[in-house]
Amino acid sequence: MTSTPDWSTTPFFRQFGVRVEETREGYARLSIPREAVRLRGARDSINGGLVAVLGNAAMQVCLHTLMGPGERAGRTHELTVAFLDSARGEVTSIEARVLRKGGRIVVGEVELRDTADGALNAKLRVTCEVVRVATPEPR
Repeated sequence: MTSTPDWSTTPFFRQFGVRVEETREGYARLSIPREAVRLRGARDSINGGLVAVLGNAAMQVCLHTLMGPGERAGRTHELTVAFLDSARGEVTSIEARVLRKGGRIVVGEVELRDTADGALNAKLRVTCEVVRVATPEPR
């Protein structure tokens, strides 16, 4: 497995107070406090564009749990969002799961929920690529 990035030091995670709560093989759970989000959408909720970005970030964290030697997470090929309810809770939980990892493509799903009552705010399907990295041959 490749080394795990220190997500808390990335500009996006710092800007919005995103925390990685849990990771395991093929799974990641993140959280974001609503007060850290100044970009608001309908009914004073987390903006829909930010919901999409949060889902993509969660899938990147999730994907890193499956990277083997000579692999790294690549770009996102497709992302679809079903907005189900306004994300207005004090803390929103973002859970990502890999559905299938092939040789070059990974498909996963992400759910955003109000942490307090479990209300499902959005469901995303994300398709990402796996990039093969050339590893130097031993001398």
